[in-house]
Amino acid sequence: MILSEQADLAGELLDANEEGIVIVDLQGNVLSVNHSALQRYGKPANAIVGANIWSFYSATTINYHKILFNQTIKTARSITTVQREKDRWIKTTIYPFIRERKGVVAIAFYTCDISLQIEAQEALKRVTLELVTAQEEERHRISRDLHDDIGQRMTALILQLRSIKEAIETGQEGVVEEVNSSLLNVETITKHIRQIFYQLYPPSLNRMALPKVLAAFCSSIEEANRLRVDFSSQEQIPELTERQATVIYRFVQEGLTNVAKHARATAVWVNMDYTGGDLNISVEDNGQGFELENAPNGMGLHGIRERFLALGGSFEVESALGKGTRLSGTIPIDSGTIQEKT
Repeated sequence: MILSEQADLAGELLDANEEGIVIVDLQGNVLSVNHSALQRYGKPANAIVGANIWSFYSATTINYHKILFNQTIKTARSITTVQREKDRWIKTTIYPFIRERKGVVAIAFYTCDISLQIEAQEALKRVTLELVTAQEEERHRISRDLHDDIGQRMTALILQLRSIKEAIETGQEGVVEEVNSSLLNVETITKHIRQIFYQLYPPSLNRMALPKVLAAFCSSIEEANRLRVDFSSQEQIPELTERQATVIYRFVQEGLTNVAKHARATAVWVNMDYTGGDLNISVEDNGQGFELENAPNGMGLHGIRERFLALGGSFEVESALGKGTRLSGTIPIDSGTIQEKT
């Protein structure tokens, strides 16, 4: 009676397992099968127990699994393999039952559907690739800015300094005006270089409150592009992790860069607030806008969207021809620590 109860309990445990479990002898004849395996094969127990397990394998997988089966018997070690079956990914572990002095006496096939896990891994690979691509695009853009803008201005400055040198050597007049013009060019180059540094990574992001960093960046964009940039932030926001702060900063950076280059706007509004456990950030302009179905598919905004999603947040683009564009993002934030705006 006790042995019978133990057998019933063992059967219940097998049926409770989400993995399909089939136990066979060394010839592959099925000795036992649990409920999950019955569902996978779509057959009743009396149609499987006693049958040979290889009769349930497709022609494309039977030989490979026979090799693993024989290898498990020979080595007395379990083997795990993953294969695609139609539109599903199936993981199979072939496990030996070993008895002292007898060696392997039976084999268990553990199978489970890991399609969701594989899909999540593939999605993570795609996101990683897209982020790397976005980073490369950003590097190329900065390289172009250095070459086209800073490089040209430096060349012009060198020519101007040579002209000043010749004027001094020959005693020409108007040298003061040339020097003043050169100083203006140096100031302009310095501003552009500082802006590029901020694009790479703001040096104060890990030392100052995020609202203050964003306010400084908005001011630099306003000064460099003759564009009115109004920044507003709630007086108190939760303290952010470096990753969260970087995502918010990159969002504002990409949004303002797009406005300056493409929107033909005269004003842009950047707003940040904390409501109901979420940190909300938006960039809205009064530019030309575009039709959403024809939205540009640049890697910049795509990378920003992926960063927000990776933090459990959301990202939206709203626009219409002649009515400007609004970018908005939300990140769930732990409100345990409040960071004051300074």
